[in-house]
Amino acid sequence: MADFLLRDIDERVAERIKEMARQKGWPLNDVILHLIKQALGIIEPEPAPEPGDIARLTGSWNDDESRAFAEAMAALNSLPDDAPSYMVDAKKKPGG
Repeated sequence: MADFLLRDIDERVAERIKEMARQKGWPLNDVILHLIKQALGIIEPEPAPEPGDIARLTGSWNDDESRAFAEAMAALNSLPDDAPSYMVDAKKKPGG
């Protein structure tokens, strides 16, 4: 495979490439190779997101984040009931 060195990359282009890398979780080199292939017509461009498809929005959670959220919710659900003691006692009494 050939190697190329790019110089004098416009700041806006560089920032957009970095942003794409963050969004996709890809290394910068992979993003640049993908963009070159796309521009040359070697691969098809990604389809536009479907309206209402929230999974494609920026900020969606990866598996680790989803798991951490589920664990946090489970921990919150295991906390004691914060109802006043007279309500908790009434629930325990028969007929209450």
